[in-house]
Amino acid sequence: MTRFEDDEAPLLGRVIPNPGILKMKKIRLWIAVIIIVTIVGALFLITSTKIHNQSRAYMIGQYRVKDTKVEDRPMYSEGGFNDFVGINETDPHGPKLIDVKHVSKSKTEGKSSDDDFLLFEATVDILDNKMHYREASNGWVPKLNIILFHGEHFTSAIWNDIGTLEDLASAGYRVVALELPGHGLSSLDPKLRPAEFIKLFIQHLDLYRPGVVLLSADSSNAATMEYMIRYSKHSPLLKGYINIDSANNQYTDMQRITAQTINAQVLFLCGGKDTECLTSSHDWARHVTSSRVHSFSNAYKEFYNEDPVVFNTILKRFLEYLSKSNDS
Repeated sequence: MTRFEDDEAPLLGRVIPNPGILKMKKIRLWIAVIIIVTIVGALFLITSTKIHNQSRAYMIGQYRVKDTKVEDRPMYSEGGFNDFVGINETDPHGPKLIDVKHVSKSKTEGKSSDDDFLLFEATVDILDNKMHYREASNGWVPKLNIILFHGEHFTSAIWNDIGTLEDLASAGYRVVALELPGHGLSSLDPKLRPAEFIKLFIQHLDLYRPGVVLLSADSSNAATMEYMIRYSKHSPLLKGYINIDSANNQYTDMQRITAQTINAQVLFLCGGKDTECLTSSHDWARHVTSSRVHSFSNAYKEFYNEDPVVFNTILKRFLEYLSKSNDS
């Protein structure tokens, strides 16, 4: 019989664990820790994104919904339309609805599509002047708000006729085509400066958030340029400006001198054969810090009316660039 010394006695009856088993337990423990940290991180990210979307929707006074069915969008629900577009029946100076229609993009009759949108006409009272506009929106929180200004020989209907309202609304923008004072159904007040009128219109319809882009053509360029020079430096929500058919005689010397104060991305559009527009636009581009000039080959003035498909495609590319910059 083997005799054990006293210091060896405590070892009797003890199970010495296998080193391999210990290693596996440590690995399993680390895997469990990693899984828990991953789940907690994912939950935090989801919660943060939800809070961000809710706060963004709250800021612009609109709604954010998860369901992509057209019928569930706030502006399609009963009472939701007025809230979405800012119509208050009790406000004597607020927007007054003229006509509204649901434009379906679905290829199946009776079915809805994510690209469906509402197109409506309304008037709004600004300092006792009735201003007429058309608006299109797909019902979601917009990427940006786009305001369209027509040329001398047109009304706001031009942007509906060439499909700009439809294309931009389907792409996720809130699009407002305004009729300038004295045009279409808008009244004329010679005492109201154009830049002030634009400012009041944007404020009245709450178009600043999440960001606003102005697009003007021909005779409306002077008014929009004045507005951009006076207000873009002080408003970070003025994200962009698109100037069509620019001409030297549309602007004052003071506008040229102060053009460098424009704090927004600017795009000048010209027909490739319109030398006056190209000369004027390149001259402006030298004064405006963040600007570029794009020409449409083999085209003169009002090229947007001649080839609307190409024109709307260029707009969507520029606006997508602005909306991505706005989200970053």
